[in-house]
Amino acid sequence: EGDRPAKLQRLAELEKKKTTILAELESLKENDPAALADLEKELQLVREAAHRWTDNIFECQSYLVKKRGMDKKEVNKILGITSNFDYPEDK
Repeated sequence: EGDRPAKLQRLAELEKKKTTILAELESLKENDPAALADLEKELQLVREAAHRWTDNIFECQSYLVKKRGMDKKEVNKILGITSNFDYPEDK
């Protein structure tokens, strides 16, 4: 039992080292190729969904103006379309 304090000190040192290593691992995860690839896939899905919704809004606008004879400004107001509404930019 005389070496118990030494073992407890060693345990504390190892836990501190573990915490440091885990923190370093977390910081390195940002550059993980697999994680970056997953983010790229997710970004592509989001971009496609944004384009699809933008298409849908323009189709609604076109339908209301051409088939229902509504004024384009009124349709834009109803649909919440502003002058800067357009497809998201690819970056």
